[in-house]
Amino acid sequence: MQELLNSITLHDSGCYKTLLDNKNSWVLIIQLDAIWNKEFCHNLEEWPFLILRFEKVFCSFQEFTEYELGSSIIGEVEVTVMNGKNFDDWIDLTKIAGFLSLDILQNLKGESELTRTEISTVYGGSLSLVHAPAIEVLLYSEQGSLLSVNLAA
Repeated sequence: MQELLNSITLHDSGCYKTLLDNKNSWVLIIQLDAIWNKEFCHNLEEWPFLILRFEKVFCSFQEFTEYELGSSIIGEVEVTVMNGKNFDDWIDLTKIAGFLSLDILQNLKGESELTRTEISTVYGGSLSLVHAPAIEVLLYSEQGSLLSVNLAA
């Protein structure tokens, strides 16, 4: 996720849909602000749709305000890599607090690093995901054409 954020900003983009798919992955549909991200958006006038799929989400929380019924305008995004001591501390906290089920804790046994992605909106809403580091990134024009993703832009 950090590699993506090194190439683009999600500031002022619209988060239109969040959903959990059948493989415990979160999908975010974001209308990317083409003004802040001209090169990445292929210099298009219209704002393309960025689809992010977070693999193996272990913990999630979202809360949006009454002002964010149709879409949420993203204010900022923060990404934290959890490994080593902070990973162990997080696992210990989840066990003590009991907010992860035993099957999720079992799935975490093979993991040595996770990513925490925090998205906050301009109206005070938030989305927090703790997930495996890999994400899938797709970019579509408003007309539905697949666009290439260039993280060097």
